[in-house]
Amino acid sequence: MRAELVALRRPFRNIALLTTGNVVRLGVGLVASVLTYRALAPTNAGRLAIVVGLVSVFSFVAEFGFRDAAVNEIAGAASPAEAESVARSFLMAKLLFGTLAATLLAGLAGWIVNGWYAGAVQPDLVRFAALALLTGGLLNYVQTLLEARQTFGALSVISMLQGLLRAGAIGLLFLTGRLALWPLIGLEVALPLVVLAFGQRLLPPALRPRPLASLGAQFGRLWRFSRWIAVAATASTIFLSLDVVLLGHFRPAAEVGVYGAALALLAKFEVVQNAILTSAFPEACRYRSREDLRAYVRRSLQVTGLASIALLLVVPIAGPLLRTLYGAPYAGGALPFAILLVGFVVGLNAQPTAFVLYPLQRVRWIAAGDVLQLLFMSAVGLWLIPLLGALGAALAVLATRLLGAGLTTAFVTRALR
Repeated sequence: MRAELVALRRPFRNIALLTTGNVVRLGVGLVASVLTYRALAPTNAGRLAIVVGLVSVFSFVAEFGFRDAAVNEIAGAASPAEAESVARSFLMAKLLFGTLAATLLAGLAGWIVNGWYAGAVQPDLVRFAALALLTGGLLNYVQTLLEARQTFGALSVISMLQGLLRAGAIGLLFLTGRLALWPLIGLEVALPLVVLAFGQRLLPPALRPRPLASLGAQFGRLWRFSRWIAVAATASTIFLSLDVVLLGHFRPAAEVGVYGAALALLAKFEVVQNAILTSAFPEACRYRSREDLRAYVRRSLQVTGLASIALLLVVPIAGPLLRTLYGAPYAGGALPFAILLVGFVVGLNAQPTAFVLYPLQRVRWIAAGDVLQLLFMSAVGLWLIPLLGALGAALAVLATRLLGAGLTTAFVTRALR
């Protein structure tokens, strides 16, 4: 019993360190979110959600599984030289695939907006937002390396800085009466570069971004690992944005704005999820024996179980919370928010457990599970969203989360048998 308590100290310490930064980001992010949704009418809030959703959908191209591959390979590297070589190849991948993703979204913006959303947003706004795929990918390089090295203090500092800068910029726009769609999207494009300028200094000199020296020999190694992760990342990225994409097609922008407010409030609870997942992933990748991985799963479920109890206490006050923060026009998002929060808790318990499949080289199972969830979400969403709107979108997400938890349980049980 004493040994188990000692073993739990490390994940709790790491989570506490990450949560400190995330709580600061949560506080200022909540203020920024409230100002944004109060300044924008539900229709413009819906347009913002559509543009952000499109960027999220195309982020699977920019990501392409390389982030997970990099964490797995760098955390388990046999020497600093090997980790440095993997990092150089990872930077090359972020540059190439980030540029490809931005180009694809910019090129398809007019066709997507006019064909799928009936001109609800300006194509030029989407083209501008596409640049965030490249700038955000470069910042992700620094964050991924800090995560793989388990340098959680530095990662927490970056999280706080990003939140403070975003909130400060939004507050200034609000006070000057210039809080609108174009400045908000411009902030998402430019902010990652500002944070990158600071964050790269937290890395050892050998790992700092040097694009001209990034043709590392480990690209093939990352590519071989990331192929299946790319399939999983593609499916999960589309799944995470599919509710907004389908809702924006079948329902008016104002309803998307109400649903977007529910998503914005839910995002504030991701500070807990991010802290747990960020500390758990490199921890799981350090182990190779099934006995160690079983112990990791037990510790993970103990941590996520406690977090789940705290999060579910928010469900009864969902309505007053939305009305107080975002205003009466967004009160209709209370029930979707409560349903989404339950789905969030289901995923919170399943995701860290699934990390044991990485060191066991069961990445094909991860890909298969995410593809099944995407197909299920597509079918259920196409059924429920035209029928129930925002409520149907939330129910589709919850049903898919439950399916994902069941698949994870089956895969992990079999892998650790």
